[in-house]
Amino acid sequence: MRTTIAANEPERTAWFDAETAPARPGVYERRAPAGRYACWDGRRWREDAASVAAAASSEDASALQRAAWRGLVDAAPSPCATCRGSTVIDRGVDVESGADLIAECPDC
Repeated sequence: MRTTIAANEPERTAWFDAETAPARPGVYERRAPAGRYACWDGRRWREDAASVAAAASSEDASALQRAAWRGLVDAAPSPCATCRGSTVIDRGVDVESGADLIAECPDC
C-alpha cells in the first residue's frame, strides 16, 4: 500500500508498528522525537536525523530502537561507501610533522 502526504513530498508506504523490523537496510521515516528519519542497518536503527541524507550518513545507534516506521517508495541515496558521506578520508596524523592526513574522497 502506498500513501502520499503532500505534492512536494515523496511517496511512502503505510506505517508499520515498532515490533516489525524492515526487511532491507536503508533510510526510513520514523515516529521518533529526535528526528523524522533514521537508517536501518539490518540489525539496529541508527541515530535519528532531520533529513534523509543525514540519516544515511549516521553511524551511531539511535537511543530509541522501537518506533513506528514507514518506507520511502523511492530509495534514498546511499552515502559513498569510501567516506560514508563525509567527502573526506582521514588517514590519521603524520608522526614526523604532526600534520593531519586528511584528503578529499576520490570516489565522491
